[in-house]
Amino acid sequence: MRSPVRIYFILAFGLSWGIGGIALVLGRWMPESQPFSTSNSLYYLAAYSVSFTGIALTARYEGREGLRRLCERLIPWRSQFRWYLTVALGYAAITGIALQVAGLFQLTLLSLPSWSVFLHTLLFSIVRDPGPVGEEFGWRGFALPQLLKRYSPLNASLLLALIHAAWHIPLFFIPGMPQTQVSFPFFTLGVISIAIFDTAIYFRTGANLLLAILIHLLANVCGGIALNAHAFVIFTAAEGIIAALIVLAGWLRPTPQQVVTNSPKS
Repeated sequence: MRSPVRIYFILAFGLSWGIGGIALVLGRWMPESQPFSTSNSLYYLAAYSVSFTGIALTARYEGREGLRRLCERLIPWRSQFRWYLTVALGYAAITGIALQVAGLFQLTLLSLPSWSVFLHTLLFSIVRDPGPVGEEFGWRGFALPQLLKRYSPLNASLLLALIHAAWHIPLFFIPGMPQTQVSFPFFTLGVISIAIFDTAIYFRTGANLLLAILIHLLANVCGGIALNAHAFVIFTAAEGIIAALIVLAGWLRPTPQQVVTNSPKS
């Protein structure tokens, strides 16, 4: 019998790649139809199928109690405000460093966008970017707790990150996709860094899923800012350095008082 996490990966890849493949075939056979792009409804369906799969398998293997625990992981006040502040300021710092270093190489001063522009971009991305909500109920909602039952936190993070990065591979070959503008190795470094951030936060916040969604959202928005400023490589390098420091400091290891299960504890 296949393990739940293996079934999850098979379904996540099969559904999203299958839906994306259908969209590409329709675009080729029906030139008048909307091409597969970030404005195509099938693009959103393909992305959200990852979270749908995580929710469905949670219901399948853990029943109503599992779904209740999954929903509890979204309650904002189950984690201290300092963790939200740490994530927000952390990505602001990473972005600022990337822009400043890029500015040194380009002999021009690059600055962060104003708060009003940034907040507008963030709110716009919550609606337009399917990644954070459309994926995290799967990657961190279902897969991460399953992997932590079998692997060490570091190995679980690395395995999930590599699979997550591989899931994106088709997007690097589809014209118009954001991934076509970046290098796959550096993209993968960013995904690995995010996985380490998420696992460290997971242990210290009672498996908070809302923070995982926030990390994904900020990584995408801030990465987009860095990409537009030709600073994406520096941005992902900064993410990688911080992720390495987290591992070296031992913050990826749970303590006896920290939660290692799928359900948050008070």
